[in-house]
Amino acid sequence: MGDTQLSHFLAKILRHEAINRGLQVSEDGYVDVDDILELSEARGRTEEDVRRIVKNDSKGRFSLRENPFLQIKATQGHSFKIPKPDLTLVTHHTQVRCALHGTRSRNWDSIKSQGISKMGRTHIHFAQGDRGVKSGFPPYCDMAIEIDVEKAMRDKIKFYISENDVVLTEGENGFISRKYFKKAYKLGSIMTAAIWAPIRA
Repeated sequence: MGDTQLSHFLAKILRHEAINRGLQVSEDGYVDVDDILELSEARGRTEEDVRRIVKNDSKGRFSLRENPFLQIKATQGHSFKIPKPDLTLVTHHTQVRCALHGTRSRNWDSIKSQGISKMGRTHIHFAQGDRGVKSGFPPYCDMAIEIDVEKAMRDKIKFYISENDVVLTEGENGFISRKYFKKAYKLGSIMTAAIWAPIRA
């Protein structure tokens, strides 16, 4: 297992499989690294490998702590409930620079009719795109939807910001309705907002 595979494995375990795999998960989402390294898929990997993965992860998907043993957590993206996640509640819409949801254009018709779904996760994710799209924006996307956070907050929808700068919301019944869409963009380049071209909603 190379570093890329190990990174994907850690994300899968920490976001989706830790409880079902019998791992002890703290109230704030941490798991002992030793316990993960005992799983068959991670045999032969070390704490130093995990430290390197976290250090080199440009999206900030993981966080480490000593408690007193080395522990790791996913900073967001969970499909199971974390009782005390380290999230900052957005109390004013200006705390969010921009809220962009990345998707594939082939999903646009469905999204227009149903809204954006959290798709089995605990939150819907948005990137704050004006600093370059990294965390919160999947690399395969060819389309972005910008959300009117101010309007949604007026309707009592809560937003949070994760440790790695991703904007999160549970929406309404797990969805963000089309009425909160500001703009939809066909991406000319995922990383360069200046050449995004708007398409009709």
